[in-house]
Amino acid sequence: MKKSEKIRKKINDYLFDHRTLRIGLDHLNAFFHASIAALIFAFGFAAFISPVDESSMHIATGGVSGVSQTIALILKALNAPEWLTGNNVISIAYFVVNIPIITFAFFKIGKRFALYTLVNVGLSSAFLFLFSNNGFASTIAASPFIKDHVLVRVLFGSLTVGISSAFAYLGDVSCGGIDVFSYYFALRKSTSIGKYGILINGIIITTYSFISVITDKSHWEVGFVVFFFSLLYLFVTNTVVDAINLRNKKMQVEIITNSEYLAPVLIANFPHGATIVKGEGAYSHTSKLIVYMVVSSSQVKSVIALAKRVDPHAFISVTALVQVYGNFFIKPVE
Repeated sequence: MKKSEKIRKKINDYLFDHRTLRIGLDHLNAFFHASIAALIFAFGFAAFISPVDESSMHIATGGVSGVSQTIALILKALNAPEWLTGNNVISIAYFVVNIPIITFAFFKIGKRFALYTLVNVGLSSAFLFLFSNNGFASTIAASPFIKDHVLVRVLFGSLTVGISSAFAYLGDVSCGGIDVFSYYFALRKSTSIGKYGILINGIIITTYSFISVITDKSHWEVGFVVFFFSLLYLFVTNTVVDAINLRNKKMQVEIITNSEYLAPVLIANFPHGATIVKGEGAYSHTSKLIVYMVVSSSQVKSVIALAKRVDPHAFISVTALVQVYGNFFIKPVE
């Protein structure tokens, strides 16, 4: 066993015997992921997504931020006071619209998940307000390279927002809004999160683009341009989320071995079943056991390492799976 693995085992054993410390560290980890995700989201939105002035093109982001943008657009069309337009109303609406969604998360996903999603949403609103009125993000947003190049804004904005959502997922929390529903459906269907985000957010950006056409009939073509740039933003964001978040990705591990102990050892160390098929080597004509096991992407390296310790001569292949039907254990979200 490697030195790093020995240290990790000692830490896990110690935490197992000290439940209060383990729970405290778990909450600290959730708060850390929620806070950093909020900071990244607010910076990306203020620096790249939100237009500096009327000469800059609006980008519909989807999600609750997209709903908030739509609210701000409607209020602007109704000639609302200046403090009820732009990022000020977006930061307020972002928090308010998230409340019923977080309530849904509390009852349908998990109490810890909902609590730190609320923390993330509150911090996102606060950071967005700060970044929008002063600071480094405002300086970046006003620079000609960002302000005058909508494609750069779309790419940088989608990368930061995608990283924000994925980083939150790594801590078993979310950035609120549509992320909550995407997470919920992905858990129920045991598949990737991104495609659910694309479907729901596609409806939101279509609505935003349609309203922008109605409110500015003299420049109706802008609404269509906004729509296509927003689709690009949506695609990149959800691609980043699926690339980083591995919780719902499944892999099939196929192990050809001579050891009859391998399958019991794997089952004892991982919360998944396995299937054994008896085979014969085409060259050696000796009896072989073929062990099939489906695991999460994050478990693949551990499965291979354990299999190699049991049988150093085992032949192992790994195949990516699109979706798994039937019972597959995923650690529940608290």
